Amino acid sequence: MVEAHTHNEMVFRKWEQHKMSKSQILEELGSHPLSPEEITTVWDNYSRYRVGKRNTQGWMLMGVGGFIGFVSCVITMIDPLPDFRGLFMYGFTSIAIMMALYGCYLVMEAPGDD
Repeated sequence: MVEAHTHNEMVFRKWEQHKMSKSQILEELGSHPLSPEEITTVWDNYSRYRVGKRNTQGWMLMGVGGFIGFVSCVITMIDPLPDFRGLFMYGFTSIAIMMALYGCYLVMEAPGDD
């Protein structure tokens, strides 16, 4: 079972690297001796793989953005370098917000199937 899962993940990565469309993937699966139910199962597993990878990336971006925002806030309050106050207050905070919001987008928005 573990070997089949690893093989599927390798195939899924290959499809993702080649940026194959749904029709190309279904055409490739059709060339193998698989029943229509098995092809549907493989496609569903690939869709879950893509969504899982996207969610993981989104949560990581939200975490990193939140951490950068927190550090920016603390450095702005401590104000160790008054000359760089604007950089910490506006620059790093803007970057943190953009990262966190893009992470939210990745997690909450459903990817479209091509």
